[in-house]
Amino acid sequence: MADYKTPGVYVEEISTLPPSDGMVPTAIPAFIGYTQKAEKNGKDLTGSPTLISSLLDYQAYFGGAYNPEEITVDLDKKNSINKVEFSKRFYMNDSVKMFFANGGGRCFIVSVGTYEDDIEMDALLGGLNSLVKEDLPTILVAPDAVLLKKKDECYSVQQQMLAQCNALQDRFAVLDVFNGHINRSDEDVVLDFRNGIGVNHLKYGAAYYPWIQTVFNADFGYDIIKFKKEGEDIDLEDLVSDPTSIKTLKEVIGDVKNIAEFLGNPMGDDKSLSELFYTVAEGAEGTNDELAGYIDAIIQIIKKVQEYITGGNATNATIQNELSAKLNPSSVLASIVKSVASIDGALKTGKVAEKDFPEYDLKDVKPHAAIAGQEGKGQFNLAKKSLEDLFGSLSGVLGSIKREAKSVQSHFDKMVFDTNPLYQNIVNEVKMELSKLPPSGAIAGIYAQVDFNRGVWKAPANVSLSSTVKPWLRLDNQEQEDLNVDLTGGKSVNAIRAFPGQGTLVWGARTLAGNDNEWRYVSVRRFFNMAEKSLRLATNWAVFEPNDEGTWIKVKAMIDNFLTNLWKQGALMGSSPGEAFFVKIGLGSTMTQIDVLEGRMNVEIGMAVVRPAEFIILKFSHKFDVS
Repeated sequence: MADYKTPGVYVEEISTLPPSDGMVPTAIPAFIGYTQKAEKNGKDLTGSPTLISSLLDYQAYFGGAYNPEEITVDLDKKNSINKVEFSKRFYMNDSVKMFFANGGGRCFIVSVGTYEDDIEMDALLGGLNSLVKEDLPTILVAPDAVLLKKKDECYSVQQQMLAQCNALQDRFAVLDVFNGHINRSDEDVVLDFRNGIGVNHLKYGAAYYPWIQTVFNADFGYDIIKFKKEGEDIDLEDLVSDPTSIKTLKEVIGDVKNIAEFLGNPMGDDKSLSELFYTVAEGAEGTNDELAGYIDAIIQIIKKVQEYITGGNATNATIQNELSAKLNPSSVLASIVKSVASIDGALKTGKVAEKDFPEYDLKDVKPHAAIAGQEGKGQFNLAKKSLEDLFGSLSGVLGSIKREAKSVQSHFDKMVFDTNPLYQNIVNEVKMELSKLPPSGAIAGIYAQVDFNRGVWKAPANVSLSSTVKPWLRLDNQEQEDLNVDLTGGKSVNAIRAFPGQGTLVWGARTLAGNDNEWRYVSVRRFFNMAEKSLRLATNWAVFEPNDEGTWIKVKAMIDNFLTNLWKQGALMGSSPGEAFFVKIGLGSTMTQIDVLEGRMNVEIGMAVVRPAEFIILKFSHKFDVS
């Protein structure tokens, strides 16, 4: 209280309302897995939780999808497809895309490695541990965990996810079933999951089965497919009646590969284009000798490209025609030669001779006026900048040659696809396998969507999945019974099902603690997470306040107000706030004199959180006419 000594009028403001409380965010997942890259403004993001708010952010910092380097297709005696195997798979990218496609907003990305790395349990656990000090994440997702070589390693990662949720009490784990694309009649992957996940902290996680088929796909072609028949290597052209189109495609593939190798190193000296350009004048920096070196580098590269194209290195006529078009007098390559000749004339270096490029009519090329009009440092800087721009244009031309050659390959690949039913079946099967995805990323998006539209107290179920073709396996009511209710261990697994006229729906709302009446439902657990964290943060002002009646009243009023607002929104059951919740605090109620002396302020809060109507029973009976 102020000590007034000078006469006058003073104003004091009296607080009549308790401190306010607001809901913390409830659907900010953290994705742990492997990405194409992990870099932001030159800084390595590997192992660092990074908050993003859009798919564009993800692609800018972490890159795109993984395109397989090799695909093995094994056929049986009748040329039906036994199995499809990939050299590598990664699910992180598509899982993040499914999160945003299903209503997700902000999320954390923890990249634990790139596509060049093998998927390792320790790396995933390291990414998980990096989230301990992050306060915002409320959902944990590790889609790449199901790609670990051993299922026990996957279960270990998932156990640690549950353990972190229990330790921090502010997050919830969405888990995938290892090999969740396999039918239980072939291998009981759900039983394996239940045995592997253990019995600890089950109320902090939920699992979903089966996996889903998404609308996403990866680029691939004939060149990366390896064919086998009953385990033995075989060539596809030996399995079709007319192999002509396949032979032509293989010819084109060989040409495209050779072109790519040549353009990556046209001078054959194991130097990249940039190294070749910027090291030709080493030791002559800032002089005309340096500029002459740059001119010579560009001219020598162009000559090598001309020699390669005119030398008939492409076996296929279509490829050869595409390459030859790059040399005509109206081509970009011709324009580059003329521009270099113009700079060469201004500097008088004598590196460009008319006889070297007779088809481009260089005799009419005038010296570069702006460069010729400069002297000394000004001339050097202008000429160097112009040559660097021309080198960039040359790199673009070489890149376009590779792209157009690849386009020709795609054209012939499509011809093989259109004329060979066996190849059609193989491509369609590979595409389907590439669209297979564990559902955790999509489910995290559903959590975010439901939280935003209805509230965290609404069960994230009976909601359709976007960007989803169908569940990988079709389940009926009888098959779901054992998923939803586990009489032995109580570990419920939520089903993803397809319904006629409705699409693919999430058809389960239980945590792994399915037999626990308190924590059976995902919405109840996540609501408590939200309320506990919100009130913990909101009550922070009371630390070191006097532990007396005045502070107790303020704390109780704040919590009452928070819960009353939630009751009005439909989060709590009861016809009045008194039926919906209770808040107890005070000496003789929640505290003893010893508690006060030892600095403890005990507050007891009870909440009647709404629970989902999981089973709706309509009872019918006869009503007879009484007249």
